Amino acid sequence: MRHLPFCVLLASLGACAPSTADQPGNDAQAPKAAPVTRAAVCPDKAARLSGTGLCPTDAAALLTADDRPSLAEGCTWSVNEAALPGDIWLLYRAARCDGKTTALAYAPGKPLARLVYALSPMGGDQARGAPLVAFAPADRRDPQSTILALTRAAITDPADDDGCHVRQADIPGWPADALVVDIPAAQAASLPQDEIRSACGPLGLDQGAQLYWRISQGHAWHFDLGQEAPEIDPRSLTLVRKNAGGRWAPMP
Repeated sequence: MRHLPFCVLLASLGACAPSTADQPGNDAQAPKAAPVTRAAVCPDKAARLSGTGLCPTDAAALLTADDRPSLAEGCTWSVNEAALPGDIWLLYRAARCDGKTTALAYAPGKPLARLVYALSPMGGDQARGAPLVAFAPADRRDPQSTILALTRAAITDPADDDGCHVRQADIPGWPADALVVDIPAAQAASLPQDEIRSACGPLGLDQGAQLYWRISQGHAWHFDLGQEAPEIDPRSLTLVRKNAGGRWAPMP
């Protein structure tokens, strides 16, 4: 597999200070209210996500898309989370196989941060630490310019940067908004059509792999999903943080 500075901040849960009525020596005041606690188990008996504390059904309702690509036999879709800097969490739909759920971990990087496998039911220990997604904030006025700049920055041979531009991928089975960085169509037409083609460096077109860009929530996301069925739903990746009311909500 191939392949902004950040400082990792993990969300913490603060305990509420006891009220005056809860302090010793206040027997003449109104009876103590029962402490408000969060049920450890969700209404459907599912366990809460350990970081955000969301029930899986509530987390799924926050996902920006419900694409659900096909999965390997015996696997089902579940919802998982990963901590990002700045009290932000990533929610995503993950494959669950043989009692194990695909888990991603944040890896800081410049100019692209990464999401790597913390657990891969399909790839096992060999996949641990392998990059799956790279991402960076994008220019909201012209996000494709960010994609092109990041792709060009990864090119080591200047000859590979010949007319590179961003275009729709238009590949069946890929997200409808998938983008690739490729050479001009006329130039591509002059090359052998019976060979797998790549262009524009490691973050550019690769016809031999599920490798593409997406733009979502003000970020440019680069996916490198290999050749097998993906262990995550690429369209489901959703950045969330708590709003002014203390509830988790997707970021704009």
